[in-house]
This record gives sequence, structure tokens and C-alpha cells, in this order.
Amino acid sequence: MTTWFSRYRLLANPARAVAAGLALCLTAMVLGGCSKEEKSASVHPDGGTYDLWIRNGTVVDGTGADRYQADVLVRGDSIVFVGQLDGAQVQANRTIDASGRIVAPGFIDAHAHGDPVTQSFNNFLAQGYTTVVLGQDGRTAGLEAYGTPDLAHWRAANADQAPQGDPVTLAQWMKLVEEKGSDVNIVSLSGHGTVRLIAGAGSSPEPTAEQMLAMKEILRADMETGAFGMSMGLEYDPGRYTSTAEQKALGDVVGEYDGVVMSHMRSEDFDKISKAIDELLAIDAHVHVAHLKIVAGRSAEEGKAVLEQMASARATGKKVTGDVYPYMASASNLVFLYPDWAKQRDQYEAAVKNRRAELEAHMISRVEERRGPEAILVTKGKYANMRVSEIAKKLNKPYVKVMIDDLGYAGPAQAHFLMAPEVQNEFIRADHVSISTDGAPGINHPRSAGSTVKVLEEHVGEPPKMSLEQAIHKMSQLPATEVLGLEDRGIIAAGAKADLLVLSMDELRNRATWSEAQLPPEGFDAIVVNGAVAMEKNKSSGGRYGTVIRRR
Repeated sequence: MTTWFSRYRLLANPARAVAAGLALCLTAMVLGGCSKEEKSASVHPDGGTYDLWIRNGTVVDGTGADRYQADVLVRGDSIVFVGQLDGAQVQANRTIDASGRIVAPGFIDAHAHGDPVTQSFNNFLAQGYTTVVLGQDGRTAGLEAYGTPDLAHWRAANADQAPQGDPVTLAQWMKLVEEKGSDVNIVSLSGHGTVRLIAGAGSSPEPTAEQMLAMKEILRADMETGAFGMSMGLEYDPGRYTSTAEQKALGDVVGEYDGVVMSHMRSEDFDKISKAIDELLAIDAHVHVAHLKIVAGRSAEEGKAVLEQMASARATGKKVTGDVYPYMASASNLVFLYPDWAKQRDQYEAAVKNRRAELEAHMISRVEERRGPEAILVTKGKYANMRVSEIAKKLNKPYVKVMIDDLGYAGPAQAHFLMAPEVQNEFIRADHVSISTDGAPGINHPRSAGSTVKVLEEHVGEPPKMSLEQAIHKMSQLPATEVLGLEDRGIIAAGAKADLLVLSMDELRNRATWSEAQLPPEGFDAIVVNGAVAMEKNKSSGGRYGTVIRRR
């Protein structure tokens, strides 16, 4: 079968092509492979004028193969040539001199939040992300902000029989994004929790037979409209009420479409994560562990054990992937410290009134096993940039009373410093694990502005660190093809979409901090989305060149 993949990276230098060997055909093998002649083919521009010419760059193409010198020519939203021009006369509407610079594929964030209809995604774009995956943690992309419809309303809207108004189906929201435009490309997931609510199951421990049929109906409609799979949030309401049997039943629907089930697992605690992964692995579909971490983990061996658990499943033929952000703190709230009988606001308020001593004892136990009150940093509000331990000292009262009486239910936005570098570094540098943000526009966590550059600054180098080629692969082709099954994103090759980065490793610097979490990085000369220069030196062009990507 002849595809653009079977000719991808069409170089004018045969020696370069042969040296790359099988790396040139990593994706092509899935589609039938490429011949020796195709690997060493010399293809020249066809004349005429191109929309964009990136000259004299060092291409790191996303596959993990060695970097090489090449020019990149773009027409419309696609790359049409990658290689050495050998004196060919080329004209372009726009030329970028990439001498001394790295040219890489646009990065893909497998776990992001937000709504491009109402928010700018420039914080993602500025760190090199040209595609983000929304609809995480069990919440269908875009629908949470508009309220959850009942099943009758959803069915009417799905049949185009409902009056115009706020979107109540994923298909309606996708159309709205296309009308408004987006700073980045958007991939969507169907949220299990949202599906549960629409079907009427809510927080029921076991949906009725009718509700299960409705959940499958809604999930199938989302998959038909172009969702790439289903997300779960098993530590949140209503996902935490979900049985393994329910997960497997819905996973079967996702598997029918060759989609992915991405899960915020039941627990990420050091003593529960193995069981949580086993629960995910029981689903008969491609499964993906969201924002891999071990809460209160302490040794590299703990991280290796989790990776081995995933690798063992892959050895049986199961598709298992994950993503990780490169920070040691999560953006969270106090709800994770409450017992199951006090998770919801009304339950919590009743517990404060009637079972306070029991509530306090549980919270103290949870805080101490999660590195103590000094591990909780308040990032917004009256006590912004103070640790809970510091607030307690300032107010001269026990920290548990500060959390209940002064911070209140859930509390203001917080960062919980729960992870150990020894553990997380294993995940950050592991095969089959991509680099994500778990970020959103405007949240007070530096991962939303600095994840990619933090990886390139801190995790690229001599072993045990990664090569630059491997780090870029983990942010481009890996999430594109291995996680999402996208054939034309995440690589630099003739025929691929022109999502491209021009960056300087010498000038690259992550500027986002806990006190100034929105500061964009330095070092990106140009960021190209679907063939259009969307950002230069942190200055937006003002255009919204992203598109909604639907699963075929």
C-alpha cells in the first residue's frame, strides 16, 4: 500500500535516509511498510510558490530518530517537502530562517482542560502545544459549563429537534468550536461522568438496565460524532460510584470504535495505585493512565513497579499508555482529605456539625500520610502563596481547624506537593508515556505554562536523562499515533499537517513559577498551526488557526 507514510521524511540525501534505518518507517510499518527505495528517495519541489518555507533548520522529526539538516516547505495546512533543496529555486510567501534552530513537530497535550469557545489557549500554544485533548476526568468536553441536560433533552438535541441554544451534545459543542475558532487543535473525549448524569444514573452505585442502555447510546453518539474515546474520573462524583462491570461495559463500546479509555484512576496513593491500575487494565479496550503519579511515593522502585505492571499488560497484546506532567505538585483541593461520607458539600457540612471529632481525626490522618500540612500550598485568595502549616502558625491554631474553619469546604485553589522526583522521573522518561500538562487557561499552576520547556531543560542530557529526540517524540508522535491513532500529526513529513515549532535550545527557558504561574517560556522563535504562523517570540498573530479533529 502506498501512503504518504510509506514515503515520509522524503530526503534529498540518501545517506541520511539509510542511516535512519527502521526509524524512518516506524509509522509506515503499521500501514504496510516502506521499501528501501522509498526510504532513500530524492524528491524535489515542484516549482511554484509555497506558503511557508522554513530554511536551514535542524529537524527533529518526532519519530525519535536522529536530527538532520533540512528545509521544510508548506502549502495550505500541510507539509509538502522535507529535505535538502539541492539548488532548487524556491519561492515562498513567508520564509523563516531556522539556522542554528531546532524544527520540531507541534506538541500534543494528551490531558488538558478548558473551553476554546470562551477561553484563550495561548498558554498552551506558547509552550509549543498545537493540539490538546479535552473532555478529561469524566467530563465531556465543553458541556460542563452549560449544565447537564436530561435524557429527553439530549435525545432531542442529538436528533436536531431541540431549539437552538447552549450546546447539550458533544456534536453541538464541536460545531460551536469550529464557528468560534481555536488557538490550538482540539481533540475531544466523551466524559463518563457526564454520560452518567445525562442518562439519569447520577451518583447511583448501580445504574438500572435502562440507564445502562442510555449510557451506551450517548457514548456511541459521541464516538460517532468524532470523540477519540472516553474519559473517567474515578476519584470524583459521580465516577467514584462506578463498578468495574460498568467500566467494562462502556469500555466495550469504546473498543468497537478502536478508541481509548483515559482514566483519572480510583486512587493514586502509594498503597492503592497497583489495585487501581489493575481495575483499569480489566477494561477490554486501549487504556490510558492519566497524569501518572504516586501520591506519597518515595523510591524509584515504586515507579518502576507501576511501569512494569503496565508493560506486563502490553506483553499480552493489550494497548496501555499514559501521560505525566513534570511537576511534583498537583492542583487540587481539600475534598481529597475528607472521608467518603463527607465528600459532597451537604455531607461535609453535616459532618462538621454532627461528627466533627471523627472528621478531624480522618483529615489529620490523611494530611500526615500525604507529607503533612507544609505540603499544601494555597495559591489563590486571602492566604495565597502560604502553606497550610504557615497559616496555622499565623492564626495560632491547629492546622485541621484552619482547614475546616478558615479555608472551608474544598478551600481556595491549592497545590499539593505529594510526589517525589525519584518516582516521577521514572514516569517522565518512560516509554509509552507522553508529556502532558493537566492544565487549563488561567489556573494557578505553572504546569499550564511551562511543562514542555521544563522537560526540555531538566530531563534532556546524558543517561539517565533523555536525548532531545526522545523528549520531542514523547511530546509529538507518541501521543499522536500511539495514544490517539492520528496519522498526520506529531511528525515532520511530507503529507503531514503543518503543525511546526522553531525553537532555540540555547535560549529556551521556563519562566512559570508558583507566584507567577502564567508567565510564558522563552526560546520559541515561531509556532505554526495548520500552516499558519500563530505565534512568534511569545507574540500572538491574533489568528485562531486550530481546528476540531474528529476521529475517523
